[in-house]
Amino acid sequence: MSLWLVLHITCVLLSYAAFLVAFGSGALFLLQERQLKHKQMGLLFHRLPALGTLDRINVLAIGWGFALLSLGIAVGAAVGHAVTGRWWNVDLKIYGALLLWAVYLALWLLRVRATLRGRTVAVLSVLGFGLALIIWLGVNHALLLGPLTL
Repeated sequence: MSLWLVLHITCVLLSYAAFLVAFGSGALFLLQERQLKHKQMGLLFHRLPALGTLDRINVLAIGWGFALLSLGIAVGAAVGHAVTGRWWNVDLKIYGALLLWAVYLALWLLRVRATLRGRTVAVLSVLGFGLALIIWLGVNHALLLGPLTL
């Protein structure tokens, strides 16, 4: 296995880990916000970070995940070109990665430009990681069924 392929796999896996952190901080944000709204301070309330801290963790994780996914896609395209001689292959993994890249690009841009904050970003982080899981599980399941032919 080439060093470039290892770099590609590492970047993509680390991006998924960052998206998992964004999911976790988003879910905790929603949980704590709900407790505050209903004035029901549960056992976890005093152990959770402040809402602002969870929001900062969320945006940092989204930014790092997006950067790592971008690098992983770029290195993957270069490795694919070196192996096949083509920059673009008809592959569900490529389409899934590009869809996920576009979703997190939109989420990151909306958050950085301060268009979205707090609850909306938390909900979109949770949904974005759900999409990441669907893409990852769906693509791996589809690949078990056989190659895609168009």
